[in-house]
Parts: sequence; structure tokens; C-alpha cells
Amino acid sequence: MANGQRETFRYTPLFCEENIWWLAHDLVKNGIDSGTLDVVFFINPSASVLLFHQRTANPDAPIVWDYHVVLRAKAGDDDVIYDFDTHLPFPSSTTHYLSATFGHQTSLPAGFRAWARAIPATEYLAHFYSDRSHMIDEIPASDFPDYPIIQPNDGVSRISLQSCRDAISTERTLGRAIPVGELLK
Repeated sequence: MANGQRETFRYTPLFCEENIWWLAHDLVKNGIDSGTLDVVFFINPSASVLLFHQRTANPDAPIVWDYHVVLRAKAGDDDVIYDFDTHLPFPSSTTHYLSATFGHQTSLPAGFRAWARAIPATEYLAHFYSDRSHMIDEIPASDFPDYPIIQPNDGVSRISLQSCRDAISTERTLGRAIPVGELLK
């Protein structure tokens, strides 16, 4: 798997879904097999996912996001998570990342427990679309990415950000959302 400094990749705070699209794009462009990559959305029906070790919070304090997106890479014995927004190493082993970031899910109220939806990077790269409307009136226009929105080529079906974030979506291309602990099974 590719190791590197997170600073060498394209990054815009608060746009994790786009940061991960670009990371997957760049890794594939540099020779990583897209079949070894999954884009993982951490979601739940209440849009209140509790995470630890996020850089926007104090190191020992949790933060609640409406969703969060990371890249999982599996090849041979390597199984790692790339998360631009964590205090943890970049990348981190999947086992360590899930344990440190989500802790003991059963001790949390159900509304804060993380579910995971893994989308093959090949599908995400080809079909993902976000018009960034979820951030309009949430942050200043100057904080938006300075590159055009990500969208599939003409004639290619779209996977919207909203579909990816929808914890109960049954859209076939997205896969089923599962409790975060099941990612290791």
C-alpha cells in the first residue's frame, strides 16, 4: 500500500467525501489496483456518528459528525485506513483505526453508534457526484474546494452524496450499511 504524508494529497477541510475521491483517484493513477480499495462511509440513521481522534477536536475528546468518509486499502496482509481528519497515523491499520476511532460501540446510545457502508473505489470513482449543496449556508463560500465539483462522465449513472449518506438506502450499487464492528469480519 502507498504510504505518504497526508499533506502530499489534495485536501479541503469539511469535504471528506471529495478528499477521499481524490485520494483514491491519485492512488489508482499511481498504480494501486482500484480493486484493493473501498470508500467507507461512517453513517447512522440519526446522522450523529461519534468519533475519537479527529483533528478538529481535542485529542482525547470525541466529536460528532453527520457522516465521515475514509479510504480502506486491502492487499495481501495489509489492511489500512486513510483518514485525512484523524490524529492517528496516515494510514493506520484498520483494526487499530476502528478500535481507536469508534471504541466500544455497545456502550454508546444507539443514536451515536457508527454504521459502515463500503463502496468499491472503482464504482465510487466512476459514479460519485456531489453538488456541495449540503454545505451551502453552512460555511463561507471561500471555504469550498477551489476545483470543480466531482461528477461522472456524461451518460454514466450517478451515485449522489445523499445516497451514500442514507443509512437505510437499498440502492444496489452502494451495498448495505453494517455495524462498524462488522467491517473486520
